Amino acid sequence: MASMTHRERVLAALNHQETDRIPIDFGSTIVSTIYYTAYDRLKELLGIEHETVMLARIKRLAVPDEAILQRFDIDTRYLPLGAYEGAQKEVDEHTYLDEWGTTWKQAEDGHFLFADGPFFNIKKPGLADLDRCNWPDPDNPGYYKGLAERAAALRQNSDCAIILNMPNGLVHQGQFLRGFGDWLKDLYKSREFVCAMMDRIADIWIGIAQNALDTVGENVDIVFFGDDLATQQAPLLNPEIYRELIKPRHKRMIDAVKARADVKVLYHSCGAVAPFIGDLADVGVDALNPVQVTAANMDPAELKAQHGKRISFWGGISTQQVLPFGTPDEVRAEVRRMIDCLGRDGGYVLNSVHNIQGDVPAANIVAMFEEARDYRPRWH
Repeated sequence: MASMTHRERVLAALNHQETDRIPIDFGSTIVSTIYYTAYDRLKELLGIEHETVMLARIKRLAVPDEAILQRFDIDTRYLPLGAYEGAQKEVDEHTYLDEWGTTWKQAEDGHFLFADGPFFNIKKPGLADLDRCNWPDPDNPGYYKGLAERAAALRQNSDCAIILNMPNGLVHQGQFLRGFGDWLKDLYKSREFVCAMMDRIADIWIGIAQNALDTVGENVDIVFFGDDLATQQAPLLNPEIYRELIKPRHKRMIDAVKARADVKVLYHSCGAVAPFIGDLADVGVDALNPVQVTAANMDPAELKAQHGKRISFWGGISTQQVLPFGTPDEVRAEVRRMIDCLGRDGGYVLNSVHNIQGDVPAANIVAMFEEARDYRPRWH
């Protein structure tokens, strides 16, 4: 097969077409990058010196440098929104307030966790509570500052697929505003409130997406956002509740994106999401990340057989097992297995399952990306 550009390779895979090799992602989204300590060890192993750029202090994630992306022949590039102006602030070294009014506190392991929000601990929430919240403005100029220039530079200086990273979806954002447990209970006990809250979140998200897509023009190929729908063992909520309350709002969000621009949609949900995959394809999701193969009922061969004609898979290399605990040869074998399993007839972009964590040896990272770059499956 003739050689493809990086962008052609990614888009062909998402169109379920065979590619010259499996496309590879590293660092193009906030869930497919690398913890900063692992990144520093990777730089040292490769002998590539540069200052580590952090995605955001509360995430403690690195943005891979162009030198490393080229070293592994990565097919994707990261395009983030800018920072909201006026509402975000660092309360102290270990506490951060975001534009939605959610407070984030640093845990002992260094990660920041949401600790308080505008609707926390309200026993009987009602519509009046929503009116007392200072909702973010989708027209805030901070989101779009320099966005057009950064998108144009990526398009001019590479032939890669450019991925616009959008804010969290309405599930995550609702949990950050209300609290994890109370948000789940609201789906059953306070539906009027939780549905109105999701509508407001969706409206803001759509406004940001439309503004961002107008700003970047044709210099974006994929729009990314995330909403976790499952735990390691099972769905987070009854799939019928998803179909009744959340699915129509997801569809409205994705419809708004695709009406604005000719782009693919990459959707992130960790865990045992198999019961939702058909629904995600229904609402216009083109690719599912991270394909957490160690979660319940997430056997990659079964997922490919059941859903591979309707949706693409993005991820697949386990950060729970093979990457932290395997040998480089075992990592290479797992890369080949995933490509053989998920890559036939297109529909697969290889990456780690969620961000590469601090316990992953640098040699295993190199093994993953080099094998993905060099391997040609037997059906190729």
